[in-house]
Amino acid sequence: MKYLSLFLFVCLSFFSQTFAADSLETKSEKSAVWIPLEGEVSPEMNDFVRRAIGEAQKQKPDYIIFEVNTFGGRLDAAFDIVDTILAVKNAETVTLVKSKAISAGALISLASKTLYMMDGTTIGDCAPIVQNNDGTPQIIGEKIQSPLRAKFRNLAQKNGYPEELSSAMVTPELEILQFVHGDSTLTIEGKKFEKFSDSAKAFWGSPRVLVREGELLTLTDAEAVQYGFSKKTVTNRADVERELAIVRSTAVEQTDGEKFAAFIAGISGLLLILGFGALYMEFKTPGFGVFGVVGIVAIGLVFFGSQAGRIDNFLPLVFLVLGVILFAMEILVIPGTMICGVAGIISLIVALALAFDFTALPAFLPEFSNDFSPLLVAILYVLACAAVALVIPLVFSKYIVPLLPEGYTPMLKTDLADSQSPTENVSTINVGMRGVAKTFLRPVGHAEFDGFEIDVQTTADDIEPGDAIEVTKVQDGRVFVKKV
Repeated sequence: MKYLSLFLFVCLSFFSQTFAADSLETKSEKSAVWIPLEGEVSPEMNDFVRRAIGEAQKQKPDYIIFEVNTFGGRLDAAFDIVDTILAVKNAETVTLVKSKAISAGALISLASKTLYMMDGTTIGDCAPIVQNNDGTPQIIGEKIQSPLRAKFRNLAQKNGYPEELSSAMVTPELEILQFVHGDSTLTIEGKKFEKFSDSAKAFWGSPRVLVREGELLTLTDAEAVQYGFSKKTVTNRADVERELAIVRSTAVEQTDGEKFAAFIAGISGLLLILGFGALYMEFKTPGFGVFGVVGIVAIGLVFFGSQAGRIDNFLPLVFLVLGVILFAMEILVIPGTMICGVAGIISLIVALALAFDFTALPAFLPEFSNDFSPLLVAILYVLACAAVALVIPLVFSKYIVPLLPEGYTPMLKTDLADSQSPTENVSTINVGMRGVAKTFLRPVGHAEFDGFEIDVQTTADDIEPGDAIEVTKVQDGRVFVKKV
């Protein structure tokens, strides 16, 4: 009994340690969701960030990582994106600067608790600007800079970034100095240091100028690490995942509707110029034509594109209705121009492609590489099916249907090889010739003279088939007859 008890104790100890180790290993495994932020910062990007973060939090990841590559964009959209990132709970936010995080992109990047940058990337230069009448950029005044600096300071305080250097990304008038005395380091604005006492200035000694007055702070990846913004310079996603001990990761990609909305937002200025220019030309020309269609479509795309991300699930229906409307305009409004007809065909093809289930592709088709998007493959498949659907009926009607016996084919086999025109023998008709009416003459019909038929016309009462008639006049290719 004594040895049995000892054996059971050893077994229980072994299994408990193994279970504890497995539990500890499982607990230490980290998961992440990647969210790419590329292109212009816009309300469409804000809509995508809201949706992506919502989907990411459903997976309950340890990290939500934003992969940033942008030159900036609208400040109001950047503020909304920052507020959305700051509201993330139960997951640590991380930013990886993939290529550049300039202007509003820098603000969004600093909203995360941790920042990584790839080799050769830059971050900063967030001064708000507007375009002058001559097209040159001009920095907006203190009324806009002040709340933007406050936002940068708020993010720096929350996430542990240098406050003074963060403010220097916004305002070029700030001079940032750094002092080192023993183990102590002081980073301060130049104007504040001027107010120090002589003894304090003597204590800190000569400063190092980090940002000169008149310059905006823009950092390379190495400088961002040196000044306390970036945690480390990495070469790819895998480096970040190794740093954070991430073993499972997924990504939230843009939907087709969000991509379409971002594309339209990028060319919205050009579309508005084209649309209003075309409408002006339409007002200057009589009737309704090509310019009107182009103007309506261009301006409609601007307003529809801004909502495309929100109605992504209904995009196939939208393009279907648009295709039908364009076809109706081609038939009823501007027939023969082919502009609306071609646009309608394109809309219908896009509708079919968007509604197509990519997983339903036949098994015999080859595998496509990742360079092909599902939408492109769907469009190619729809076009191929349309081509087959067009060729098969043409071949069948040309080569198969004519071989069917009389009475089993819908095609008329009688040809016009031996036919004669009802008017080709008018030159042989003379006044006084007699013939027979072959059809009712009310007043026009067919009559037979010497074995051939021609068109005739009566100037008197109606004549019934079989009545004898006589030619009374031949004029301008027309034969006039009367009942005998």
